[in-house]
Amino acid sequence: MRTNAGYLKIFLLTCVLLPAIDSCSKKDQTPALTAAEITEFILSPGGHTEISANPVHSIKIQLPDTISSGRNLIANFRLSPGATVTVNGFPQQNGITRNNYEDDLNFKVTAADHRTSIDWLVRTSNNNYSISWGLGHFINKTKNNNRDYNWYIDQSTSGNFASVNCGPASVTMAIKWADPAFTKTALDARMTYEVNGGWWFTNDIDAYLNDNNISHAIIGLSINKDSSGQILSHQLDHQQVIILCLDMNYVRSVSDQERRVDKFYPTTPGWGHFIVLKGYKIVDGDLFFEAYDPYSFGQTNTDQTLKGMNRYYRNEDLAAACGPWWNFAFVIAKKGENLSLDAANRKLNPLHVPVAHSANPNF
Repeated sequence: MRTNAGYLKIFLLTCVLLPAIDSCSKKDQTPALTAAEITEFILSPGGHTEISANPVHSIKIQLPDTISSGRNLIANFRLSPGATVTVNGFPQQNGITRNNYEDDLNFKVTAADHRTSIDWLVRTSNNNYSISWGLGHFINKTKNNNRDYNWYIDQSTSGNFASVNCGPASVTMAIKWADPAFTKTALDARMTYEVNGGWWFTNDIDAYLNDNNISHAIIGLSINKDSSGQILSHQLDHQQVIILCLDMNYVRSVSDQERRVDKFYPTTPGWGHFIVLKGYKIVDGDLFFEAYDPYSFGQTNTDQTLKGMNRYYRNEDLAAACGPWWNFAFVIAKKGENLSLDAANRKLNPLHVPVAHSANPNF
């Protein structure tokens, strides 16, 4: 026979255990209700995905370089139980919703409790460098006229007039590209024309190319940036390089010195300069020209390459910089080869082309 004392013990034990059991149950459920994780994320073309919660919640995806556009891609993802996700307020459906991954996207994941949320940065590219270089996400097209030897020149190595030797350095680079046997230096070019210092003129470039039997043409550019970009890229498509004379003050300055797009040195109005164009990239629909800019003066990137090597300038900036300064271009063919038919048809008589040079004695 159970006594009142026995019932009292059972009652008291029940009172103690039930809150504990209830408390453990709630404790176990709380993380699930407040979890707002993306545990899996795969874009339909495949590729490599990295999911990280430190230092920020982010997902990095590198697709194969055969995928030239990030538009209309579909993601397969897995979330915390009961969680939902939106992009710019639009609900995302696993394996169904299409997005443009040519921009960084913010995936907002809301937990099952409908109160807790986490923003996930989703960054996608078809290569491992264009974002960090400042170019963009998806390389749509690339063209470069590289050589299997070094032909870049830092004008700082060109003697007493190094600060104004962008012309001698650029034409020497172009000739070294055209003729692998060419051994003269930028200082040799300087000591051929304007030997007492000062600026090089565009007719000095023309004369020095003639002196060294390099097939070339001066062609006109357009006041329209798209037309001008088409003219320049078309010449590069035909295995040629280009020398531009422009006012670099119209070219925007780099926003981050770790990037390889835009100007990496300060300028002032009337900052005349020569550079060599050797290729281009179209990234997320925007045209960037690949340049050998001689104005490195020893400045290097994190990988110790000179900043002027493989520098990228925006088409619209080059058009703005050439237009008011010298809206023409030198097109250079490889030694022993003819200019492309297009360049030959566009070729102007140098006597009919205005001469350009820097208006600023410091550059």
